[in-house]
Amino acid sequence: MQTRFPSPNHARGFSIIEILGVLAVLAVLGAIVTENILEKMRLAAREAERASLSAVAGALEKNVVRTKVIPTAANLPAVVAADLAVALNRVTHTAQGNARWFWTDPGCVVGLTATNTLPFTQTADGSVVQPTRVRLLVISSVGAPLPSPAITAPTQAQFDGAWNTVSGGVPPALSSSWTGSPEDLSLQRLEVGALFRRLILENVDNWRLAPYSIETTNTLTTIGSNGRREMWFLSGTVVNFHYSDNTLQAREYLIEDASYTFENGRWTRFLRYGQNRNVGWFGEMVDRFLAAPPPPNGTRRYSTQQWVVDAMYQFLYCFGQWSLDYFYGGPPWPHIPGYEQSSAGATGLQDYSSDLLIN
Repeated sequence: MQTRFPSPNHARGFSIIEILGVLAVLAVLGAIVTENILEKMRLAAREAERASLSAVAGALEKNVVRTKVIPTAANLPAVVAADLAVALNRVTHTAQGNARWFWTDPGCVVGLTATNTLPFTQTADGSVVQPTRVRLLVISSVGAPLPSPAITAPTQAQFDGAWNTVSGGVPPALSSSWTGSPEDLSLQRLEVGALFRRLILENVDNWRLAPYSIETTNTLTTIGSNGRREMWFLSGTVVNFHYSDNTLQAREYLIEDASYTFENGRWTRFLRYGQNRNVGWFGEMVDRFLAAPPPPNGTRRYSTQQWVVDAMYQFLYCFGQWSLDYFYGGPPWPHIPGYEQSSAGATGLQDYSSDLLIN
C-alpha cells in the first residue's frame, strides 16, 4: 500500500488580508514599545539633567565657602568646571548639547555699600550691608533648545518670574519664545545669601581698644571704646580674638550668627544680638525672650525687650563688680561706682519691664 502525500499545489497559504493584519498588529505593538522606550529615555534625560544641576549647585556652594568668593553668573560655569575638574561645555551645555542659561538676581546687594553686587570677594570687613537677594539661577532644557540668543541680563521681573515658577511650569520670560515641553525644563535655584552668618562685635571697655582679625592674624582690626561693628561673613570664616595686648586669645569658625563683647581686656560671648552657644538654660531663656513678639498695646512708651535685657545685664555685672569691693558704699553714699551702676541697672530693669507690660 502506498502512502500519498498532498501535493504542494494544494497547500493552503496566508491571504493578503491576513498578512496585512499581522503587519498591522506588529506595527501597533512596535509603536507602543518604541513610545515606551522613548518615554523612558526622556525621563532618564530629565532626571540626569536635574542631577547635573544639583551637582553644579553643590560645587558652587563648596567653592564659595572654601574661597570666600561669589562669582557672577557669567563666571559661574568656569568656577564650577574647575572645581569639578570637567570640561567647560559640561557645565554650559546639557548632555543633549543645549545651552544652559545662567542668571544673577538684578536686585543683589552684598559688600561694603548698598550699591555693591556680584562678584563678591570677602575681606576682613565682610559684607557691611546685610546680603540681600544674593541668588543665582540656572535654566536648562533637555528637549527643545532654549531661545537664541540667550537672555544674559534678565530684568527683575524676568528673574522673579523664573525664580517663582513651580515645577512643570514655564517662566514668563520663555512663555512666548520657547515651544518645548514644560516637563523638559529644569530650574536650579542657588540661594547663596543663605551662606552668610551675622557677626556683631561690641567693645564695652571704657579705655581699651578691642582687637580682632579675620582668617589670618597678620592684620589686626580694632574697635574703639564703646564701639560696635555688625558684619556678615561667609560660613566657615575664621574669627581670631585678641587680648588688649594683641596676643591671640581664641579662634572660632563662624558657622552660625554670633555676637561677642570685649571687656576688661578680653573677649566673651554675649547674651544679646545673636544666637548663643553653650549658654545653658539661662541664655536660651533670654533668646526666647528677645525672639518673642512685643505685647500688642498702643500705649507702651519706649521699652523694648532688648532694653530689659541690657538693664538686667548692667545690674548683674555691676553688682558682681561691687561685690569685689566688699559692697563698699551704699546708702547714704551713692557716689560709689559699683553701687551707683547697680542701682541704675535695677531701676532701669524695673522701669523697662513694667512699661513693657502696660496695655
